[in-house]
Amino acid sequence: MASRAFSAPTPAATSRPAIRFALLVLVLVYGAIDGLRTVADFDLGWQMADARNPWSSVDALSYTVPGAPWVYPPLAGIVFRNLLAIGGYAAISWLCALAVLATLAIVAVRSKPAVLLLLLIAVPSLAGQMIPRSGLFTIVLAAAYTRLLLSYYLEGNSRRLWLLPLLMALWINLHTGFIAGLGLMLGYLAAEAIDLMQASKRDKARRQLRAAAPWIIASVICTLLNPWGPRIYSAIAAQERVSTLQSSVIVELTPLYREFSWHGLQLLSPISAIWWMLAASVVAIALLLYKKRFGLALFLAFAFIACLLSARTQGIFLPIACLIAGEAFRDLQLPTGSTWRPIFSWVTVALAIIFVAWRCDDIVADRTSLREDQITLFGAGASWWLPQDAAAFIEAHHLPTELFSTFNLSSYLTWRLGPHYRDFADGRYLPFGDRIVSEQMRLSSLPLDSSEWSRAAERYHIRTVILPLSRFWGVEAIPLSNDCASRQWSPVYFDPTAIVFVRNDALPQAMPKVDCQRVQLVSTTLPPENRRTLMEHYQRLANAAVLYFLLGRNEDAQRALGSAWQISQDDRSLLLLHGQLQTARNEFGDAENTFRSSLKLHESDAAWNQLGLLYARQGRYTEATHAFQQTLRLSARPVVTVELSLAKAEVLGGEVNAALQTLEDAARTLPENTPAARAAIDDVQVAAYSQLANWPAAIAAGERAVQETPDAASRWKVLAALYAATGQQEQALRAQARAAKLAPEASH
Repeated sequence: MASRAFSAPTPAATSRPAIRFALLVLVLVYGAIDGLRTVADFDLGWQMADARNPWSSVDALSYTVPGAPWVYPPLAGIVFRNLLAIGGYAAISWLCALAVLATLAIVAVRSKPAVLLLLLIAVPSLAGQMIPRSGLFTIVLAAAYTRLLLSYYLEGNSRRLWLLPLLMALWINLHTGFIAGLGLMLGYLAAEAIDLMQASKRDKARRQLRAAAPWIIASVICTLLNPWGPRIYSAIAAQERVSTLQSSVIVELTPLYREFSWHGLQLLSPISAIWWMLAASVVAIALLLYKKRFGLALFLAFAFIACLLSARTQGIFLPIACLIAGEAFRDLQLPTGSTWRPIFSWVTVALAIIFVAWRCDDIVADRTSLREDQITLFGAGASWWLPQDAAAFIEAHHLPTELFSTFNLSSYLTWRLGPHYRDFADGRYLPFGDRIVSEQMRLSSLPLDSSEWSRAAERYHIRTVILPLSRFWGVEAIPLSNDCASRQWSPVYFDPTAIVFVRNDALPQAMPKVDCQRVQLVSTTLPPENRRTLMEHYQRLANAAVLYFLLGRNEDAQRALGSAWQISQDDRSLLLLHGQLQTARNEFGDAENTFRSSLKLHESDAAWNQLGLLYARQGRYTEATHAFQQTLRLSARPVVTVELSLAKAEVLGGEVNAALQTLEDAARTLPENTPAARAAIDDVQVAAYSQLANWPAAIAAGERAVQETPDAASRWKVLAALYAATGQQEQALRAQARAAKLAPEASH
């Protein structure tokens, strides 16, 4: 009997499972740490509030459009509500971390090292998408769909296809992103259709299509298993009709490619992970086309294009990119018999360990959140951004309705203070439309004593206002100093996250008013050395420093800034605040050095903008023009306020024609229903045309400005002067009379 010879396993063969296991552990550890963040999402609140009436098809959360059509899957809101009741915001944080882990595990288990290495690159982007709202379920389920469909396409194993309709029945009740599942099945069908055109793959493609068809049809039918049946598709259609204003308010609705800037690209920053994955996808598509694997190339190309066209599809794109690009890169390795192959593999693992350790250290120490201006910290629980104490104050003192707040904060308040307190407009957007949301944005940016506010208060019976004061997604557009000096409203609560006003005619008796010029927003004494407590105190100090500065309390701002710097100096925004304080003290040379130091550390649009404002204040208009141009160069999208600053510097610097072109560009980027911004453009056009002695054009711009903002006395005065300068005395007198009538309200 012949003996059977066995060959000893090669070092490469024995090391391959260990390498794969090591990379898998790194992926999961990295994902778990990066996915554990405090809760501050702007949609979570309205989704939990909406789930109070899970079968309703009309708005029940607002006082501006009560009864307006509104359909949204309720299951995610129910899940979040129960988690909050059981374990507070910490439970929701852990759910997000588990969702990241689940998505990574779906993609990583049984995958080749190339897929695992791509996942290590993708983790920051994936974790950034896995925020506490119903969309996180779409990312997990899309990853499951992708894995099922691609595994079947590549391996032909149909044993798990029964999961497709089961998952869809769940998906349709969790999030409107179920439409992505239909898109993934369409991508699979397109890949098989391409293979039908190739003789060598035709039989396999035909067999697989025949086996998959019943499960795909069943999945489509399962989309009807929701409280509204086929009407859910009408909601999807309405959701996809994105207006210009809507895309400017909800940034994730804008195309991702608009956020790309060669000059602002930071290759080693976690925020660049998505660009690395897009670049890897381009290479993978080229390789797949070269290998004539046209079906996979088409599938990945579809996902690539969808990601570029809509920022909200990043979480769906990433698992597809990792799986298909990993398949494409599988053959790009040293030959199996090479003695260098195991050495190269273990060196790769060692580098991956160093990379993950470096990134996790930054995450746990919150250096990443500070450098990227995030409103979350590492860990479980509620974010410092949420004004929980202000909401508790409103509730405890039974402040009068109706309640007004900003677009983002209303989404939290409608859950925290509802249903007693309804909102003006929130992150749902669709029930309100451009008119209500643009009115909310205008009111948020106007002083409370303005005539527009008086009309809105009467029309909607608004008696309480709460405004967010965070230096991120908060105080940027709020006229805090004017509001604190209001004659018709009184501040009754003020902390580093929010301020509350009550209309004087509804102010509860014996309720003390807050003196904005004397209130101490935060203690400068440092708390015990607990990382989380210390970082939350840092954020309060940083916010307080900004608020003190906006109120002209520069000494208090400097003290708060100094205390914040004792905790951390990783936040570049505070270096810019230091420069602004130096500017306020007329220390122009020191301020310029501070802004330039910031630019040396990291070239940013914010630093260039502050430098431009400094130069403009000094009358150095040529240098200011250059600084504002650099600001726009580094900005991911046009910023109207910067374009206005640039145009003003160009006018004052004698470059009038360039200023007019800048203003034309700014006007093109403005959404509809933004009269204040359009009037600001008209103001600069008045100055530009006046310098050119083009009086008809100057008057036309002045007339547009008063049409956009008819209650702005200062603009009527300018128009009166233009009429008088051109001999139109009757029109000048009428404009002067209008300005005189409005003069007591000329606060804006």
